[in-house]
Amino acid sequence: MKITPMKHHEFYENLPRRARYNISDACGPTTNLEDFLSDAEIEAVARVPLVYGSVEGREDLRAGIYSLYQHLYPDLGPDNVTVLSGTEEGLFSIFASIIEPGDEVVGALPCYPSLSDLPVCFGGIFKPIVLSFDTCWLPTIDDFEAQVTDNTKAIVINSPHNPTGMMVNQNLVDDLIDLCEQYKLYLVSDDVFAFSDFSGIGSQLDVLKYEKAILTNVLSKSFGLPGIRVGWVISQDSFLTRSIRHLKTYNSICQSQLDEQVACFAMQKADSIIKRNNAVVRDNVELFAEFIASNDSLSWHQPKAGMLGLVHSSEPIKPILNSWLENDVLALPGEVFGIEGNYFRVGFGKKDFHEALSRLC
Repeated sequence: MKITPMKHHEFYENLPRRARYNISDACGPTTNLEDFLSDAEIEAVARVPLVYGSVEGREDLRAGIYSLYQHLYPDLGPDNVTVLSGTEEGLFSIFASIIEPGDEVVGALPCYPSLSDLPVCFGGIFKPIVLSFDTCWLPTIDDFEAQVTDNTKAIVINSPHNPTGMMVNQNLVDDLIDLCEQYKLYLVSDDVFAFSDFSGIGSQLDVLKYEKAILTNVLSKSFGLPGIRVGWVISQDSFLTRSIRHLKTYNSICQSQLDEQVACFAMQKADSIIKRNNAVVRDNVELFAEFIASNDSLSWHQPKAGMLGLVHSSEPIKPILNSWLENDVLALPGEVFGIEGNYFRVGFGKKDFHEALSRLC
């Protein structure tokens, strides 16, 4: 197994200096325990026994996670949920379970590096669907069909998309399910931004009606709780669920019991947390749209959901990003997500976003 360095983390490590502001951050508004837990709940966290937890995750936590999806999947339940240490462990476990040397995985490019690089780590081949600014970053079913062969093992989707902000619709998902059924493929759905529906247009997709589908999500993004290392995968495929749980016994074994307790409280407050965070994202998107409108060299396709966008510059991007870094503002170039040219990623989840923009004017 050959591990490929994560491109954007390499970029961070090679920076000449650190910046106070990161306008490419992909997480929602971060917080601390006192901001969203009562004194009694904080005391309850302090009383948690520091023992091993269960491999699949606490039953009440899995029930809380399932409640987020029950309206879509009334025939599933907490037993279909496996708790993991973030989406990274989820994606690692999924690809480790399904990919054999020579297997092909079809997915969009640009993308978060895990989606393209992890299949290769396990001996697979990533076959990209190259998204285009000219088509608003939207793929078609024909794009996917053109990449599928007898060696294809899985199709990967990520909507709302990192880094473009593109969102696929249910019609495309239904067509992808038909394609997966035809070739007996897995359908992997990276759903980490699915609850960041700041426009109220409905960004959750019905993928799990397909028996070989699996979705993964995390507290880091829409919930803004990256310090609570809790993510999850959900599938009706019992083989895949068992395989992921077996693999977990060789990796994290279980979650921190402190993290699981905080995550249980977060599930109980999910509606209010998501609503609050989406309000921050919505305000920042509107603020950035004004910034774009006032800058003739920048253009983008404004996202309708999620918390990321990909911006094009008509001028060379490296000097621009270097000058921003000198003003204590970091932005990630598109090349770390697999797209060439003068692009950078912007994230809308931070409460200090307006302060960062003020340094760029």
